[in-house]
Amino acid sequence: MIKQFFFMVCLILVTGSMLLIWDSPPESFLRPEANIVNTLPSADTYMTNIETFIFSSDGSKKYSLKASAMSVFSDQAEVKLTKPEFMALEIGNQRSEVNVTANQGLITKSSQAIQFMGDVKANWQAHKGATALTAGTLIYSIKEDSASAANGIKLMTPDSSISGESFSADFQTELLRIESGVRATHDAI
Repeated sequence: MIKQFFFMVCLILVTGSMLLIWDSPPESFLRPEANIVNTLPSADTYMTNIETFIFSSDGSKKYSLKASAMSVFSDQAEVKLTKPEFMALEIGNQRSEVNVTANQGLITKSSQAIQFMGDVKANWQAHKGATALTAGTLIYSIKEDSASAANGIKLMTPDSSISGESFSADFQTELLRIESGVRATHDAI
């Protein structure tokens, strides 16, 4: 009796397994694809060692942009830059030179802004001497003549050092703001 019961249970299990395999679609037996490759957008234009200028209404140079490589993606309305070097010759109402370098850059048509990413360094000459800003990312808005930086910033002047999480500057009103976790060291004269 026990042998017959054991034999019936085995027969039911084998029959059930065969029906399950028989009714399963073939895709269920394939291995999942681990290396799914996402296609990258193809660049419409690719250039190396570029240099471009933007002039003000009176004909003087306002901005200069250099990069070791540039890729234009018209379907995304953006330009990607490798090792960009940006020079602003006219900031706010003053003629002063600001140099910005980074590992990567991105220019979007809709926002009219230049975004610098990776080891961003900005240098300019102020009336008290050279000033340097280092940050993880920096965005300069051409339309609003303002800048913002994030991912940890450090602002160095001849007599002080200020660090924080984010930075914003409005060049029209000459207002600089460092926010979140601000630490400063000032050297007395």
